[in-house]
Amino acid sequence: MKESYTWEEVEDAVDALSVALHNRGFTCIAAIGRGGCIPAALVAHKLGIQVVDYVNYSRAYGFEGDSLTGRHQFEDVLFIDDATETGSTMEFIKARYGETASVAVLFCAADNQTNRPAFVGLDYVGDCPKMPWEVRKQL
Repeated sequence: MKESYTWEEVEDAVDALSVALHNRGFTCIAAIGRGGCIPAALVAHKLGIQVVDYVNYSRAYGFEGDSLTGRHQFEDVLFIDDATETGSTMEFIKARYGETASVAVLFCAADNQTNRPAFVGLDYVGDCPKMPWEVRKQL
């Protein structure tokens, strides 16, 4: 079983996502939790999107706010996370921001076919490997 992704694999997933997302009309990317921050920045740079917002959500702590203040429509917002196993984060996004909310992930569990985001960079099999930006040892 793979322990962690390399930066090259992350770049491959960003490239695959960017091709799928090109000319879709997104003007804002919203990073989901800590995991979505780096993918959101990488995809935003790749697509030339200037606005990156943040949704402070995690399975462990739930919803703790966002920077999408004042928005009432989210059709031009792409919500992005690093990976999904069960699709529960996507369920939250759709419940909070509407069923038409577009969700993307760099990596998706290959066996997750029923609750799959609209845009997936690459699939993985088994447990989700760590991302290269995740620290090996916390202080």
